[in-house]
Amino acid sequence: MMVAQRCIYKNMDECRKAAERIAAHTIPLSEESVVQLTGILVRRELSKGDFFLQEGEIARSMGMVMEGMVRQFYWKKKREVTEHITYEDHLFVCLESFIRQMPGAFYVEALEPSVIYEVPYDGLHYLMDKNPEILRLYCAILESSLLISQKKADARCRQSVGERYRQLEREHPEIIRRAPQIYVASLLGMTPETLSRIRAGKL
Repeated sequence: MMVAQRCIYKNMDECRKAAERIAAHTIPLSEESVVQLTGILVRRELSKGDFFLQEGEIARSMGMVMEGMVRQFYWKKKREVTEHITYEDHLFVCLESFIRQMPGAFYVEALEPSVIYEVPYDGLHYLMDKNPEILRLYCAILESSLLISQKKADARCRQSVGERYRQLEREHPEIIRRAPQIYVASLLGMTPETLSRIRAGKL
């Protein structure tokens, strides 16, 4: 069962930590900006298998994973394709749907019991209009998302399946350790059988 709530008093300390972690992974924020960002965050709890977002819905927020792990995927020719896997202290966003505020093709599913802090589209844009620092934060998030997508596309074109696996193992060992093998294989653009051979040292 998915549960969402505003950062009421009993959760304000954790909510502020979420705002600080967002800043730590984007740009440094002043105390005033941290307080403003804290004020718009929405805490959401997901059980394993719960959906944060489904195909056809509008991405009304981006998310920061406080606890747990989620994956973004879409359907292609009756097959699930995992686009991203995100875990603690990292942001995720279904970019096109969020920017255009139109229905999207992606699902976001919890792979583990998770606590997500949502950054709502409306609240974020309200702050951006008033605070240039929050605007720079948003630009940094968009730039990071685009660079991650470009890096992934480049890896698919230039790296062997073994190189892609080893890069993921170096940069995100938590994904290798915690995510189901079928999703790791999909994320890397290979079959589970190929992934098993790589892990066994046969590729």
